[in-house]
Amino acid sequence: MVMKLIHRESMPQKARVPLTPQDSSSARFKHLIDKELSSSDFQVNVQQAIKTSMFYVNFSIGQPPRPQFTIMDTGSSLLWIKCLPCSKDYSSDHKTYNPLLSSTYVECSCSDPFCKHAPNAQCRTSSNKCLYEQVYINGGGSKGVLAKERLTFTTPNGNTVLTSPVPFGCGHENGEQSESDFTGIMGLGAQPTSLALQLGSKFSYCIGDLANKNYGYNQLVLGEDADVLGDPTPFKIENGIYYMNLEGISVGDKQLNIEPVVFTRRGARTGVILDSGTLYTWLADRAYRELHNEVRSILDTQLQRFWFRDLLCYHGRMSEELIGFPVVTFRFSGGAELAMEANSMFYAMTEPGVYQNVFCMAVRPTTVHGGEYKDFTAIGLMAQQYYNVAYDLREKNVYLQRIDCVLLDDYSPS
Repeated sequence: MVMKLIHRESMPQKARVPLTPQDSSSARFKHLIDKELSSSDFQVNVQQAIKTSMFYVNFSIGQPPRPQFTIMDTGSSLLWIKCLPCSKDYSSDHKTYNPLLSSTYVECSCSDPFCKHAPNAQCRTSSNKCLYEQVYINGGGSKGVLAKERLTFTTPNGNTVLTSPVPFGCGHENGEQSESDFTGIMGLGAQPTSLALQLGSKFSYCIGDLANKNYGYNQLVLGEDADVLGDPTPFKIENGIYYMNLEGISVGDKQLNIEPVVFTRRGARTGVILDSGTLYTWLADRAYRELHNEVRSILDTQLQRFWFRDLLCYHGRMSEELIGFPVVTFRFSGGAELAMEANSMFYAMTEPGVYQNVFCMAVRPTTVHGGEYKDFTAIGLMAQQYYNVAYDLREKNVYLQRIDCVLLDDYSPS
Protein backbone atom coordinates (compact mmCIF):
# COMPACT_ATOMS: atom_id res chain seq x y z
CA MET A 1 0.00 0.00 0.00
CA VAL A 2 1.68 3.20 -1.24
CA MET A 3 0.90 6.60 0.30
CA LYS A 4 2.24 10.04 -0.42
CA LEU A 5 3.75 11.81 2.57
CA ILE A 6 2.57 15.39 2.97
CA HIS A 7 5.26 17.92 3.93
CA ARG A 8 4.24 19.90 6.99
CA GLU A 9 5.14 23.23 5.37
CA SER A 10 2.87 22.52 2.38
CA MET A 11 -0.16 22.49 4.69
CA PRO A 12 -2.24 25.64 5.26
CA GLN A 13 -0.78 27.89 7.96
CA LYS A 14 -3.45 27.06 10.52
CA ALA A 15 -2.74 23.35 10.15
CA ARG A 16 0.88 23.50 11.18
CA VAL A 17 2.08 22.01 14.44
CA PRO A 18 3.41 24.80 16.70
CA LEU A 19 6.87 23.39 17.39
CA THR A 20 10.33 24.69 16.67
CA PRO A 21 12.88 22.17 15.34
CA GLN A 22 14.88 22.31 18.54
CA ASP A 23 11.67 21.65 20.48
CA SER A 24 10.79 18.59 18.43
CA SER A 25 14.28 17.16 18.01
CA SER A 26 15.35 17.72 21.62
CA ALA A 27 12.12 16.41 23.03
CA ARG A 28 12.08 13.48 20.64
CA PHE A 29 15.57 12.38 21.64
CA LYS A 30 14.73 12.67 25.33
CA HIS A 31 11.49 10.72 24.83
CA LEU A 32 13.35 7.78 23.29
CA ILE A 33 15.87 7.69 26.12
CA ASP A 34 13.23 7.96 28.82
CA LYS A 35 11.43 4.87 27.54
CA GLU A 36 14.08 3.04 29.54
CA LEU A 37 14.06 5.35 32.56
CA SER A 38 11.73 7.01 35.00
CA SER A 39 10.60 10.06 33.04
CA SER A 40 11.57 13.46 34.42
CA ASP A 41 10.44 16.96 33.48
CA PHE A 42 12.28 18.45 30.53
CA GLN A 43 12.05 22.01 29.29
CA VAL A 44 13.39 23.24 25.96
CA ASN A 45 14.23 26.94 25.80
CA VAL A 46 15.69 27.76 22.41
CA GLN A 47 14.86 30.07 19.56
CA GLN A 48 13.69 28.85 16.20
CA ALA A 49 16.49 28.26 13.72
CA ILE A 50 14.79 26.47 10.86
CA LYS A 51 11.24 25.34 10.28
CA THR A 52 10.26 21.96 11.64
CA SER A 53 10.22 19.26 8.98
CA MET A 54 7.68 16.56 9.67
CA PHE A 55 5.53 14.49 7.38
CA TYR A 56 1.84 13.73 7.57
CA VAL A 57 0.26 10.45 6.52
CA ASN A 58 -3.24 11.08 5.15
CA PHE A 59 -5.90 8.40 5.61
CA SER A 60 -9.47 8.02 6.90
CA ILE A 61 -10.83 6.09 9.84
CA GLY A 62 -14.20 4.48 10.57
CA GLN A 63 -17.45 4.14 8.66
CA PRO A 64 -18.34 6.62 7.38
CA PRO A 65 -14.63 7.52 6.91
CA ARG A 66 -13.21 10.58 8.68
CA PRO A 67 -10.00 12.12 7.21
CA GLN A 68 -6.88 12.15 9.40
CA PHE A 69 -3.41 13.76 9.20
CA THR A 70 -0.95 11.85 11.39
CA ILE A 71 2.81 12.16 11.82
CA MET A 72 4.92 9.19 10.69
CA ASP A 73 7.00 7.98 13.64
CA THR A 74 9.33 4.95 13.67
CA GLY A 75 10.13 5.52 17.34
CA SER A 76 6.71 4.59 18.78
CA SER A 77 4.33 1.71 18.13
CA LEU A 78 0.77 3.01 18.46
CA LEU A 79 -1.48 4.84 16.01
CA TRP A 80 -3.50 7.33 18.02
CA ILE A 81 -5.88 10.05 16.91
CA LYS A 82 -7.91 12.74 18.62
CA CYS A 83 -11.33 11.46 19.62
CA LEU A 84 -14.52 12.91 21.04
CA PRO A 85 -15.22 13.58 23.81
CA CYS A 86 -12.08 15.68 24.31
CA SER A 87 -10.83 16.89 27.68
CA LYS A 88 -11.00 20.39 26.16
CA ASP A 89 -14.07 21.64 24.34
CA TYR A 90 -13.38 20.88 20.69
CA SER A 91 -16.79 19.29 20.10
CA SER A 92 -17.51 21.86 17.39
CA ASP A 93 -14.49 20.69 15.38
CA HIS A 94 -16.00 18.57 12.62
CA LYS A 95 -12.60 17.02 11.88
CA THR A 96 -12.33 15.32 15.29
CA TYR A 97 -13.25 11.65 15.11
CA ASN A 98 -16.45 10.72 16.94
CA PRO A 99 -16.51 6.97 17.65
CA LEU A 100 -20.25 7.08 18.33
CA LEU A 101 -20.86 7.91 14.68
CA SER A 102 -18.82 4.99 13.30
CA SER A 103 -20.44 1.62 12.68
CA THR A 104 -17.08 -0.18 12.85
CA TYR A 105 -15.68 1.18 16.13
CA VAL A 106 -15.01 -1.44 18.83
CA GLU A 107 -13.29 -0.80 22.16
CA CYS A 108 -10.70 -3.27 23.41
CA SER A 109 -11.45 -5.07 26.64
CA CYS A 110 -8.88 -5.60 29.37
CA SER A 111 -8.42 -9.19 28.18
CA ASP A 112 -7.76 -8.21 24.56
CA PRO A 113 -4.28 -9.47 23.52
CA PHE A 114 -3.32 -5.98 22.31
CA CYS A 115 -4.05 -4.39 25.68
CA LYS A 116 -0.83 -5.58 27.31
CA HIS A 117 1.19 -4.04 24.45
CA ALA A 118 -0.41 -0.58 24.64
CA PRO A 119 1.84 2.14 26.12
CA ASN A 120 1.38 2.38 29.88
CA ALA A 121 -1.70 0.17 29.63
CA GLN A 122 -4.24 0.15 32.44
CA CYS A 123 -7.56 -1.63 32.92
CA ARG A 124 -10.69 0.27 33.92
CA THR A 125 -12.35 -2.60 35.72
CA SER A 126 -15.73 -0.89 36.11
CA SER A 127 -16.22 -0.80 32.34
CA ASN A 128 -13.68 -3.45 31.25
CA LYS A 129 -11.94 -0.91 29.03
CA CYS A 130 -8.24 -0.95 28.13
CA LEU A 131 -6.68 2.47 28.68
CA TYR A 132 -3.39 3.72 27.26
CA GLU A 133 -1.11 6.70 27.82
CA GLN A 134 1.45 7.60 25.17
CA VAL A 135 3.94 10.02 26.71
CA TYR A 136 6.04 12.55 24.79
CA ILE A 137 8.33 14.94 26.64
CA ASN A 138 7.27 17.93 24.49
CA GLY A 139 3.71 17.84 25.84
CA GLY A 140 2.18 16.30 22.73
CA GLY A 141 1.20 12.95 24.21
CA SER A 142 -2.12 11.17 24.19
CA LYS A 143 -4.31 9.44 26.73
CA GLY A 144 -7.47 7.50 26.06
CA VAL A 145 -9.04 4.16 25.19
CA LEU A 146 -7.49 1.39 23.11
CA ALA A 147 -9.91 0.39 20.36
CA LYS A 148 -10.10 -1.15 16.89
CA GLU A 149 -11.18 0.45 13.64
CA ARG A 150 -11.00 0.08 9.90
CA LEU A 151 -8.70 2.46 8.02
CA THR A 152 -9.10 3.71 4.47
CA PHE A 153 -6.02 4.65 2.45
CA THR A 154 -5.93 6.30 -0.96
CA THR A 155 -2.93 5.32 -3.08
CA PRO A 156 -1.18 7.74 -5.48
CA ASN A 157 -2.97 6.16 -8.46
CA GLY A 158 -6.35 6.87 -6.88
CA ASN A 159 -7.20 3.38 -5.64
CA THR A 160 -8.83 2.96 -2.24
CA VAL A 161 -7.68 0.31 0.23
CA LEU A 162 -9.81 -0.63 3.25
CA THR A 163 -8.05 -2.48 6.07
CA SER A 164 -9.45 -5.01 8.49
CA PRO A 165 -9.92 -3.65 12.05
CA VAL A 166 -6.59 -2.57 13.57
CA PRO A 167 -5.76 -1.41 17.11
CA PHE A 168 -5.46 2.33 17.68
CA GLY A 169 -5.59 4.82 20.51
CA CYS A 170 -8.78 6.87 20.74
CA GLY A 171 -7.24 9.91 22.40
CA HIS A 172 -9.37 12.04 24.73
CA GLU A 173 -6.48 14.00 26.28
CA ASN A 174 -3.96 15.07 23.67
CA GLY A 175 -1.64 17.66 25.11
CA GLU A 176 -0.84 21.06 23.68
CA GLN A 177 -1.10 19.97 20.05
CA SER A 178 -4.84 19.29 20.18
CA GLU A 179 -5.72 22.64 18.57
CA SER A 180 -3.90 21.80 15.33
CA ASP A 181 -5.23 20.06 12.22
CA PHE A 182 -2.56 17.50 12.97
CA THR A 183 -4.74 14.71 14.33
CA GLY A 184 -2.37 12.12 15.78
CA ILE A 185 0.74 10.00 15.38
CA MET A 186 1.21 6.85 13.30
CA GLY A 187 3.62 4.64 15.23
CA LEU A 188 5.66 2.27 13.04
CA GLY A 189 7.75 0.72 15.82
CA ALA A 190 8.02 -3.00 16.55
CA GLN A 191 5.34 -3.60 19.18
CA PRO A 192 2.32 -5.72 18.10
CA THR A 193 0.08 -2.61 18.12
CA SER A 194 2.16 -1.02 15.34
CA LEU A 195 0.60 -0.60 11.89
CA ALA A 196 3.88 -1.85 10.49
CA LEU A 197 3.08 -5.27 11.94
CA GLN A 198 -0.67 -5.08 11.44
CA LEU A 199 -0.41 -4.47 7.69
CA GLY A 200 2.46 -6.81 6.83
CA SER A 201 6.06 -7.56 7.62
CA LYS A 202 7.69 -4.71 5.66
CA PHE A 203 7.49 -0.96 5.29
CA SER A 204 9.55 1.70 3.56
CA TYR A 205 9.67 5.46 3.28
CA CYS A 206 11.51 7.82 0.97
CA ILE A 207 12.33 11.44 1.80
CA GLY A 208 13.57 14.03 -0.68
CA ASP A 209 14.72 17.61 -0.05
CA LEU A 210 13.39 18.73 3.34
CA ALA A 211 13.82 22.38 2.38
CA ASN A 212 11.51 21.99 -0.62
CA LYS A 213 7.92 21.93 0.60
CA ASN A 214 6.74 21.37 -2.97
CA TYR A 215 8.71 18.16 -3.49
CA GLY A 216 5.87 15.78 -4.29
CA TYR A 217 7.52 12.38 -4.21
CA ASN A 218 7.96 11.69 -0.48
CA GLN A 219 6.17 8.43 0.20
CA LEU A 220 5.43 5.68 2.70
CA VAL A 221 4.74 2.06 1.69
CA LEU A 222 3.17 -0.33 4.19
CA GLY A 223 3.08 -4.06 3.54
CA GLU A 224 4.71 -6.56 1.25
CA ASP A 225 5.03 -4.11 -1.66
CA ALA A 226 7.52 -1.97 0.28
CA ASP A 227 10.45 -0.72 -1.78
CA VAL A 228 13.24 -2.94 -0.43
CA LEU A 229 16.32 -1.57 -2.19
CA GLY A 230 20.01 -1.17 -1.54
CA ASP A 231 22.28 -2.69 1.07
CA PRO A 232 20.97 -4.34 4.25
CA THR A 233 22.08 -3.86 7.82
CA PRO A 234 20.65 -5.93 10.66
CA PHE A 235 18.69 -4.47 13.55
CA LYS A 236 17.59 -5.81 16.90
CA ILE A 237 14.43 -4.88 18.73
CA GLU A 238 14.23 -3.74 22.33
CA ASN A 239 11.19 -2.05 23.87
CA GLY A 240 9.70 -1.75 20.39
CA ILE A 241 12.69 0.27 19.09
CA TYR A 242 14.88 -0.73 16.12
CA TYR A 243 18.58 -0.62 17.09
CA MET A 244 21.22 -0.69 14.35
CA ASN A 245 24.93 -1.48 14.29
CA LEU A 246 26.87 1.63 13.25
CA GLU A 247 30.51 0.72 12.64
CA GLY A 248 32.12 4.04 11.83
CA ILE A 249 31.99 7.55 10.38
CA SER A 250 34.19 9.02 7.68
CA VAL A 251 34.62 12.58 6.39
CA GLY A 252 35.65 12.33 2.78
CA ASP A 253 38.43 9.73 2.66
CA LYS A 254 39.29 10.17 6.33
CA GLN A 255 38.02 7.53 8.75
CA LEU A 256 37.33 9.15 12.12
CA ASN A 257 39.02 7.63 15.15
CA ILE A 258 35.93 6.25 16.91
CA GLU A 259 35.99 2.93 18.72
CA PRO A 260 33.09 0.68 17.57
CA VAL A 261 32.03 0.16 21.20
CA VAL A 262 30.80 3.78 21.19
CA PHE A 263 27.86 2.70 19.00
CA THR A 264 27.20 -0.73 20.53
CA ARG A 265 23.90 -1.45 22.23
CA ARG A 266 25.05 -2.62 25.64
CA GLY A 267 22.32 -1.58 28.03
CA ALA A 268 20.12 1.40 28.83
CA ARG A 269 20.98 4.75 27.20
CA THR A 270 23.19 3.18 24.53
CA GLY A 271 22.85 2.16 20.89
CA VAL A 272 21.95 3.67 17.52
CA ILE A 273 18.55 4.21 15.90
CA LEU A 274 17.15 5.76 12.73
CA ASP A 275 14.26 8.05 13.67
CA SER A 276 11.72 9.68 11.37
CA GLY A 277 10.43 11.89 14.18
CA THR A 278 13.73 13.69 14.79
CA LEU A 279 15.13 16.41 12.55
CA TYR A 280 18.76 16.50 13.69
CA THR A 281 21.19 13.69 14.37
CA TRP A 282 22.08 13.27 18.03
CA LEU A 283 25.51 11.68 18.23
CA ALA A 284 27.17 9.83 21.11
CA ASP A 285 29.67 12.06 22.87
CA ARG A 286 32.96 10.45 21.81
CA ALA A 287 31.80 10.23 18.20
CA TYR A 288 30.49 13.80 18.21
CA ARG A 289 33.81 15.19 19.47
CA GLU A 290 35.68 13.49 16.62
CA LEU A 291 33.24 14.77 13.99
CA HIS A 292 33.09 18.23 15.57
CA ASN A 293 36.87 18.53 15.56
CA GLU A 294 37.16 17.35 11.95
CA VAL A 295 34.54 19.82 10.74
CA ARG A 296 36.30 22.61 12.61
CA SER A 297 39.65 21.64 11.08
CA ILE A 298 38.08 22.12 7.64
CA LEU A 299 36.05 25.30 8.24
CA ASP A 300 37.83 27.25 11.00
CA THR A 301 40.63 28.36 8.70
CA GLN A 302 38.16 29.69 6.13
CA LEU A 303 35.18 31.05 8.08
CA GLN A 304 34.34 33.03 11.20
CA ARG A 305 32.59 31.12 13.97
CA PHE A 306 29.11 32.19 15.08
CA TRP A 307 28.72 31.40 18.77
CA PHE A 308 25.27 30.15 19.69
CA ARG A 309 24.78 27.85 22.67
CA ASP A 310 26.00 24.30 22.04
CA LEU A 311 25.72 24.58 18.24
CA LEU A 312 28.64 24.60 15.81
CA CYS A 313 27.82 27.55 13.55
CA TYR A 314 29.60 29.80 11.05
CA HIS A 315 29.03 33.08 9.29
CA GLY A 316 28.44 32.64 5.57
CA ARG A 317 26.06 31.32 2.93
CA MET A 318 25.82 27.57 2.61
CA SER A 319 25.49 27.79 -1.16
CA GLU A 320 28.87 29.52 -1.36
CA GLU A 321 30.96 28.43 1.63
CA LEU A 322 30.23 24.71 1.55
CA ILE A 323 31.05 24.06 -2.10
CA GLY A 324 33.34 21.05 -2.11
CA PHE A 325 32.73 20.14 1.54
CA PRO A 326 33.52 16.41 1.85
CA VAL A 327 30.74 13.85 2.12
CA VAL A 328 30.18 12.55 5.65
CA THR A 329 29.36 8.83 5.62
CA PHE A 330 27.83 6.70 8.35
CA ARG A 331 28.81 3.05 7.73
CA PHE A 332 26.73 0.19 9.11
CA SER A 333 27.43 -3.51 9.41
CA GLY A 334 26.47 -5.44 6.29
CA GLY A 335 27.59 -2.68 3.92
CA ALA A 336 24.73 -0.18 4.24
CA GLU A 337 25.70 3.51 4.30
CA LEU A 338 24.19 6.95 4.78
CA ALA A 339 26.21 9.45 2.75
CA MET A 340 25.50 13.04 3.76
CA GLU A 341 26.39 15.95 1.55
CA ALA A 342 26.47 19.53 2.84
CA ASN A 343 22.68 20.03 2.72
CA SER A 344 22.24 17.03 5.01
CA MET A 345 25.03 18.05 7.39
CA PHE A 346 24.24 21.76 7.77
CA TYR A 347 21.23 24.07 7.81
CA ALA A 348 20.85 27.82 7.42
CA MET A 349 19.56 29.89 10.32
CA THR A 350 16.43 31.60 9.05
CA GLU A 351 15.30 34.03 11.75
CA PRO A 352 14.77 37.29 9.77
CA GLY A 353 16.67 40.23 11.18
CA VAL A 354 18.39 38.07 13.82
CA TYR A 355 20.60 35.58 12.03
CA GLN A 356 21.92 36.86 8.72
CA ASN A 357 23.99 34.45 6.65
CA VAL A 358 24.62 31.93 9.42
CA PHE A 359 24.61 28.16 9.11
CA CYS A 360 25.03 25.39 11.69
CA MET A 361 25.88 21.71 11.78
CA ALA A 362 22.77 19.51 11.96
CA VAL A 363 24.54 17.04 14.25
CA ARG A 364 24.39 17.67 17.98
CA PRO A 365 25.88 16.02 21.06
CA THR A 366 23.64 13.88 23.24
CA THR A 367 25.45 15.28 26.28
CA VAL A 368 23.25 18.39 25.89
CA HIS A 369 20.74 16.31 27.87
CA GLY A 370 23.22 15.23 30.55
CA GLY A 371 26.25 12.97 30.75
CA GLU A 372 24.18 9.84 31.33
CA TYR A 373 23.06 9.99 27.68
CA LYS A 374 26.57 10.20 26.25
CA ASP A 375 26.47 6.79 24.51
CA PHE A 376 23.16 7.09 22.64
CA THR A 377 22.80 8.04 18.96
CA ALA A 378 19.61 8.97 17.05
CA ILE A 379 19.98 9.62 13.30
CA GLY A 380 17.36 12.12 12.18
CA LEU A 381 15.55 13.05 9.00
CA MET A 382 18.15 15.50 7.69
CA ALA A 383 20.65 12.65 7.41
CA GLN A 384 18.04 10.56 5.58
CA GLN A 385 17.34 13.04 2.76
CA TYR A 386 17.28 11.40 -0.67
CA TYR A 387 17.27 7.93 0.83
CA ASN A 388 14.77 5.12 0.64
CA VAL A 389 14.69 3.40 4.04
CA ALA A 390 13.10 -0.05 4.16
CA TYR A 391 12.42 -2.28 7.18
CA ASP A 392 12.02 -6.02 6.75
CA LEU A 393 10.57 -7.11 10.08
CA ARG A 394 10.80 -10.80 9.30
CA GLU A 395 14.47 -10.75 8.30
CA LYS A 396 15.24 -7.97 10.83
CA ASN A 397 17.13 -5.91 8.28
CA VAL A 398 17.05 -2.22 7.35
CA TYR A 399 17.86 -1.44 3.70
CA LEU A 400 19.33 1.93 2.70
CA GLN A 401 19.31 3.15 -0.90
CA ARG A 402 20.37 6.64 -1.96
CA ILE A 403 17.81 7.70 -4.57
CA ASP A 404 15.63 10.55 -5.76
CA CYS A 405 12.20 9.36 -4.66
CA VAL A 406 10.72 10.22 -8.06
CA LEU A 407 12.64 7.24 -9.46
CA LEU A 408 10.87 4.75 -7.19
CA ASP A 409 8.12 4.34 -9.79
CA ASP A 410 10.71 2.52 -11.88
CA TYR A 411 11.28 0.03 -9.07
CA SER A 412 7.73 -0.44 -7.83
CA PRO A 413 5.79 -3.56 -8.80
CA SER A 414 3.23 -3.05 -11.55
